[in-house]
Amino acid sequence: MPKILSIDQGHTKTDVLIADEKGNILGFGNDRDWTLVTGERRAVRMIRIRYAADKAAKEAGLSLSDIDSVSASCYGADWDFEYQVGRKNIRNTLGIQDVELYNDCIGAMRGGTETFGRDCAILCLGSGANCAVFNRDGEAHIYHYYMKGIHQGAHAIGEFIFQAVFDARSGLGEETALTRLLLRETGYSSVDELFKMITTGRTEEEKPWRYPVYKDYGPLLFHAINEGDKVSMAYLDWLCEELVKYIVIGVKKLSIGERGFDVVLSGGVSKGGNIMGERLGYYLNKRLPNARFVEARLEPVVGAMLLEYDKLYPTGVPENVMRTLEECCAARKLIRTVLRK
Repeated sequence: MPKILSIDQGHTKTDVLIADEKGNILGFGNDRDWTLVTGERRAVRMIRIRYAADKAAKEAGLSLSDIDSVSASCYGADWDFEYQVGRKNIRNTLGIQDVELYNDCIGAMRGGTETFGRDCAILCLGSGANCAVFNRDGEAHIYHYYMKGIHQGAHAIGEFIFQAVFDARSGLGEETALTRLLLRETGYSSVDELFKMITTGRTEEEKPWRYPVYKDYGPLLFHAINEGDKVSMAYLDWLCEELVKYIVIGVKKLSIGERGFDVVLSGGVSKGGNIMGERLGYYLNKRLPNARFVEARLEPVVGAMLLEYDKLYPTGVPENVMRTLEECCAARKLIRTVLRK
């Protein structure tokens, strides 16, 4: 029975699944415990993939030479030349010749909809962000690097949180619950102490904390919203309206605005609270009444597996295969959950 290895790789995480063609997940691995190394970004990406793949193969009781094909959904598959380079690098890294490579938002979309190959769109909000729109004729509009920095998922949200706290301290902005939440999260006693640490260090000898990992603080926004924080809610509302603009532009370019279609919402940010899906849906319906937001049901690494199943089963993945796959996903917590208020 053929063995398939699927990969989902974003800026900060790599997941790998090994499954057979009947929907049985045989092994899973990730790089959450991987020790960061420096180096050329494509080389480091391959190290992370190999690390997670070795873990998945070990759990499956297989060697990588037992794998028949790879379906990879990865960041860094953006410009045309990167697909050829990426496939070559994965072949060399895993020793598997049958490799298909997609942009990372494609696996996320396939994990959220059965309409792949029809009119659909994806908004993926992880550490960064991407957006893509597809029509039933096979045309695509993928934003890749053209997503603005102020819209880049958890990183942008975390950066806003720090700035909102500093603005509240200086009087340039309103008081916000984010101040208390951020100080508790970082362990500093006051905003002045935190800001000193980021700008100069707290003493002449202390080195400053120049580059906070902003993405790690993104969840604080939803905690503040749940406490009724107006500053956080106003920001989320602004962000959702901005993100919908990408979809509207892509839909116009592909001329699908008059047709009904799904917009899949995926990525770790959207797990923070259903309020984000609600606000995105509000602005989407104002601009595109025939569209609807749907939360991705399966994690992107499962979506990458389904892309390979689509090739194996061109008339549709059989119900019994999907049932088996979803049972395995439930057992391994690969079904996405969104926090509710």
